[in-house]
Amino acid sequence: MDGNNRWSKKKNFNLSKGYTSGAYKLIKISSHIFKNYDVKYISAFALSKNNLDRSKIIISTIKDVLLDFLNKYEENYNFDFKIKFIGDLNFLNKKIRDKIKVIENINIPTKNNLIIFINYSGQSDITNSITTLNKFSKINELSFSKTLNTKNLPDPDLLIRTGGFQRLSNFMLYQLAFTELYFTKKLWPEMTNTDIDKYIKNFHRIDRKFGL
Repeated sequence: MDGNNRWSKKKNFNLSKGYTSGAYKLIKISSHIFKNYDVKYISAFALSKNNLDRSKIIISTIKDVLLDFLNKYEENYNFDFKIKFIGDLNFLNKKIRDKIKVIENINIPTKNNLIIFINYSGQSDITNSITTLNKFSKINELSFSKTLNTKNLPDPDLLIRTGGFQRLSNFMLYQLAFTELYFTKKLWPEMTNTDIDKYIKNFHRIDRKFGL
């Protein structure tokens, strides 16, 4: 979800407008995908652990937008997918963390899941897992994957990186071994359902061999 800050500058909006637009864009696109495709999991990289080194103004704005987003969707939770957060949430205050628990515990009879990664690091995910590997008698790909933050999630089939940069930026480094990668210069708030349809259509044309 890269490009919220640059989009706000491009449009001469304030920071809050940029990140708020990015948050609601995520809901709009997720709703479209779940409604039109046989997809059970969507993962969104909202904030990298490395992003915490940005200015205090940006981090404060992101926290404010997150709380406002959570409050509004608790009041009017009218979409058919669950929301779960992954990452180190300790940088958030108790009020936001408690609100996240409320959102995650909303009982919706669906198998559709939107996973939002906040203060997440693919490198840290890998290194932290090493401390728990000793409980396995045999260490292999399966046992290792069970120690990751994403242990209950399937590996991604398709990754779409917005914002013009062709890099993973520390996102799910272990889990992306056979993921199809697409890069676009569009900033995240500029993405449309039509763009998503194009990427999914191209994905279905690929003969995925998984190394065979």
